[in-house]
Amino acid sequence: MWGSMTEKECDILIIGSGPAGMTAAIYAVRSGLNTLILESTGAGGQIISTNEIDNFPGFVKISGAELAMKMSEQVEASGVETIYDEIVNLSGKTVTCNDTKITAKAIIIATGASPRKIGCPGEEKFLGSGIHFCALCDGAFYKDKDIIVAGGGNSAVEEVLYLAPIAKSITMVNAFPNFTAFKTLTDQLPKNLKIYHNTTVKEVIGEKKLEGIKLSNGEIITCDGVFVAIGRKPNTELFDVELTKDKYIKVNQKLETNIPGVFAAGDVCEKHVRQIVTACADGAIAATHAAEYTRRN
Repeated sequence: MWGSMTEKECDILIIGSGPAGMTAAIYAVRSGLNTLILESTGAGGQIISTNEIDNFPGFVKISGAELAMKMSEQVEASGVETIYDEIVNLSGKTVTCNDTKITAKAIIIATGASPRKIGCPGEEKFLGSGIHFCALCDGAFYKDKDIIVAGGGNSAVEEVLYLAPIAKSITMVNAFPNFTAFKTLTDQLPKNLKIYHNTTVKEVIGEKKLEGIKLSNGEIITCDGVFVAIGRKPNTELFDVELTKDKYIKVNQKLETNIPGVFAAGDVCEKHVRQIVTACADGAIAATHAAEYTRRN
């Protein structure tokens, strides 16, 4: 209820607690600033669905969930408070949520990006019960089952590698003529993997349960589940800042948006490389300049 809403003030408010948001929080609080994180679900962002990470400095191999936990523990140890709530409205540098109203001197948007859906008939019907976006989360339900993986980038190949020991069979459907994933990943793909390049999923088939898919070439493949890994959509709907045509936030070298005192970091930004390490770098840069802004204003 509005009458019981908690009101808070801080120097820097960070919206989102993925690698960019958590790194920003660590740097902001080290600058001696009162820092809050606002998160709608849980810490870690998209990395919690990554089975294995071997390109983050300091770790030869680590799971995404474990890395997210270590980052979260460091944020908590730094004394940063995390508020779990849903944003209802953002006006200037005041954020109104369901139960909390926060006024900040500077804001860092680090809301990341969400999985893109195929957008074909039948997909919505089976979301979460046949159509999935995270093999680590839902792969165990498909032991000895026939699975489709849609996509041809790093995420799609990682899904296949995770599912290979679990599934009976896996078929990849890639919209492009060739893989866009790193060769170091595609070299690990199972030899018996069936792959359709230059092909898309046009329809998901089934009545009470998912039974198969229809491809753009007209072929119908029976399967038990589909894991979709065809890219991400930036989570920018709530923010009145300048966006690119693809809805990513436009920022300068200081990661400032077009609104003074509002910064952005990580996968939500217009950028060429989207990796965990670049998200962390963004968080550090945004927090450093946000700290400078709060001291000047």
